[in-house]
Amino acid sequence: MKSIRGFLVIVLLAIVTLANFAATVRGYLSSMDEAERLFNQRLLQQVDVLNYALPQWHEQTRARAEILRFPARTSDTETSLEFQWVAQDGKLLAHSAAMPEQVVVPLVEGFRFVNFHHYRWHVLVTLSSDKSSWFIVAERDDQRYRLAESMILQAVYPMVIAIPIIGLIIWWILGVGLKPVTNLARELRQREATDLHSLEQQNMPVELVQLAQSANDLLRRLDASFAREKRFSGDAAHELRTPIAALKIHCENLLHELQPTPASVMKLKQGIERMSYLVEQILLLNRTAPDHFMGSFAAVNLTQLAKQTIVEQSEALELKHHQIEFNGDECWVAGDRTALATLLNNLLGNAIKYTPDSGRIAINTWLRGKDVVLEVMDNGPGIPNAEYERVFDRFYRLGGDRHNSKTPGCGLGLSIVKQVVDLHGAQIALTQSRYGQGLLVMVTFAATPAIHNHVKNTSHNNVLDQQGRAHETDNQ
Repeated sequence: MKSIRGFLVIVLLAIVTLANFAATVRGYLSSMDEAERLFNQRLLQQVDVLNYALPQWHEQTRARAEILRFPARTSDTETSLEFQWVAQDGKLLAHSAAMPEQVVVPLVEGFRFVNFHHYRWHVLVTLSSDKSSWFIVAERDDQRYRLAESMILQAVYPMVIAIPIIGLIIWWILGVGLKPVTNLARELRQREATDLHSLEQQNMPVELVQLAQSANDLLRRLDASFAREKRFSGDAAHELRTPIAALKIHCENLLHELQPTPASVMKLKQGIERMSYLVEQILLLNRTAPDHFMGSFAAVNLTQLAKQTIVEQSEALELKHHQIEFNGDECWVAGDRTALATLLNNLLGNAIKYTPDSGRIAINTWLRGKDVVLEVMDNGPGIPNAEYERVFDRFYRLGGDRHNSKTPGCGLGLSIVKQVVDLHGAQIALTQSRYGQGLLVMVTFAATPAIHNHVKNTSHNNVLDQQGRAHETDNQ
């Protein structure tokens, strides 16, 4: 059941249709019985007409000793009444054009059915008013039922046509009735990630109160859970960073005291640095999780942020003698500046670490219609196509824990990137670098009208500021 509204419409419409069908069948049968009675009454009325009209021809017919035949009707009618006039001795005195030359039924009073001329006929046999002759009045049975059904169906058709109209009315009524559910869903959907206050139950339908109470219980548990997670992050950052910092200091002192430096001490230093990096990445991963993220989105100049990231990592670029390029458009996105900075630092950091010395790296920001595309490209060893999806898994590294590049890492960098991408509703794709070898990472952000307006307003304000400063200079 994909839709409660659709399910209820189908069920209610089925019930209405079934009730209409039952009422229609019952009405049809009752109407057919009533039509049968009316048609029989018409046969009796025809006998009265014959009793009035035929006796004047009786003597004339007897003198001529011939059967009086009435001509066929010149106009078509839905139903026609045919008759035979029979003497007491069984001799046929007169008949209508459609009746045969022989008496069609035994002369016994009452209604009966008889077949002749390839049709089934409904026949009334009765004595004349003076008891001296018989009247046989007949009507085709198929014409009877066709006329009866045409009259009955005229009453049934509106009921059939009304079914889709009733369905639309039911759909509209259910929409009005389910509006509180829609409002509740909209309220939950429009809430910020940090808004965990309880739902208002005032004026809420009784059927939704239980759901609202369950949702409030869940929100309270989530609030408590997020509070515990936040305390854990803060406590873990303090409790882990402090002893690691102390280990670093003691390791540096040990390196100065022991000359020449033993290989075991160098391995100790590398282990401490790797542990420090791992702790920082785990805490960063926790802070940027969508369920725990407490940042607020604003307009961020992605181009400026990319340039700032290059400046911050310039020392690492110089150490490995990398050549870095920057190209692109002035791009703005809606997001959290800290999270986007983390994304850029991780992507550029990976490119620096895994690209051999004197390599090439490029960062580009492009406007593609309404989208903003961030590219980070290098000419390093790259990633096999089969591993493109796997590298986003936490703690996964190509070649295992001891990477082929001998570069220290913990397998969380791209996991954090993917988490930030998901947080901003963006898309990330990995492909081969345009340098011929290496990796190209493309992150596509959906630009919003609000961001474009912000950029336009900012540009307009900058122009006004420049004009104002120029005007002040002229005045001076």
